[in-house]
Amino acid sequence: MNFKIKVIGEVKSTENPEKIKTSILNIFPDVTLEEKENEIIGYSEDQNVLSRFIELVYSEAIRDSVNMILKEGTKGTKISFSLNKQAAFAGRVNMSKVSPLGPLKVKIYVENPYEFIDKIVPKTF
Repeated sequence: MNFKIKVIGEVKSTENPEKIKTSILNIFPDVTLEEKENEIIGYSEDQNVLSRFIELVYSEAIRDSVNMILKEGTKGTKISFSLNKQAAFAGRVNMSKVSPLGPLKVKIYVENPYEFIDKIVPKTF
């Protein structure tokens, strides 16, 4: 199965780029990071990169919400969603789009997005 993930964290002028890196790596520890001028980009083509994200979703008992948000963010073969940077820095999954420092933007490219979502975060009912 083809799989790609891209995580983008915009670095505001008041932010420490190392904290953005930590935020990304706390949720997706196996991504390869690249530093650009105003952003940190994490990417991978290994599906296992989602293991920590999935573990957190299960431990925080937010599977149904995450399943719904991922499906709402699906268009074609792309799944798009946002994660709160501060929550990610603390090692938590918060899919709020509202954040004064801006979110971490996540894009997952996969052949059958709805099937993929139901596999990684199936609904509880």
